[in-house]
Amino acid sequence: MPTNKVMPPGGRLDDWNLLRSFIAVCETRTLTAAADALGLSQPTLGRHIRELEALAGETLFDRLPGRMKPNERAEFLLDRLRPLREGVGRIEHAIWGREEVVAGTVRVTTSEILGMLVLPRLLAPLLRESPLLQVEVQASDEVQNLLRREADIAIRFFRPEQDDVIAISVGQTEIGLFGSKELVASLPEGCTPSDLEGRYVGGIAVEQAIEIAAAAGHSLQRSDFRFRSASGVAQLHAVEAGIGVAGLPAVLAAERPSLVRVFPGLVAIPMSIWLCAHEDLRRSLRMRRVFDHLTVSLRQLFAASAG
Repeated sequence: MPTNKVMPPGGRLDDWNLLRSFIAVCETRTLTAAADALGLSQPTLGRHIRELEALAGETLFDRLPGRMKPNERAEFLLDRLRPLREGVGRIEHAIWGREEVVAGTVRVTTSEILGMLVLPRLLAPLLRESPLLQVEVQASDEVQNLLRREADIAIRFFRPEQDDVIAISVGQTEIGLFGSKELVASLPEGCTPSDLEGRYVGGIAVEQAIEIAAAAGHSLQRSDFRFRSASGVAQLHAVEAGIGVAGLPAVLAAERPSLVRVFPGLVAIPMSIWLCAHEDLRRSLRMRRVFDHLTVSLRQLFAASAG
């Protein structure tokens, strides 16, 4: 627990709006967005945060350029506030005689290629049904930590080991080599992966791909990867442009009519897909709604691909 004290803690929490403002900043990560969400002025919301920090006796956010990052103490408080917030929501619904409304922000992290090419269309029906729901997709190949609340829900290509993380299998696919129809048509009959010198597309760090090829008996060099990018989407477009072949998830490549698989009997790396969330998922209506929707949608996607 951090001990960066700003003043001795003291006083009572007489204004519950401080907690409401605190939750909004934790979810939106900026004072401006939080103020807009609550219908407050930014100075008022900033004052709420300072007053709560004074009560806590320490800072709750790291002030970074353009955003507010909750620190460990803030995450600790947020964990304790979630049941209270859900309870207040249920009371409001009971008073107004309404059904439960799915509202608020859910952060979903996954790979760049899945986040940019697949998730938008999977989430579109849910967002149409729930006009007060907001989803932030962190499309990055960096692994975000669910326990540190860098994301609420993650789509991973491996099963997490942490005890506090819920993980369910939503499908399987495999990594295969794909190239454009024109490139594949130009390959000589009977060629092997070793014959495609200078016709590979890969990431900036291609050492893992070289090791996988070597284990299968094919010798590749860094110079064989004529196009290299840290962006999975850029690699996909490079393959479609005919620059070379690349290892791509079969479930995604199958949706691109311009791509053809090469050496299917030689290059087939199995991959399991897992939908993951912190165990607090059970206490958040909006997180459960997004998690359940993605469970069904992803399973349909991978089942259709397998079929």
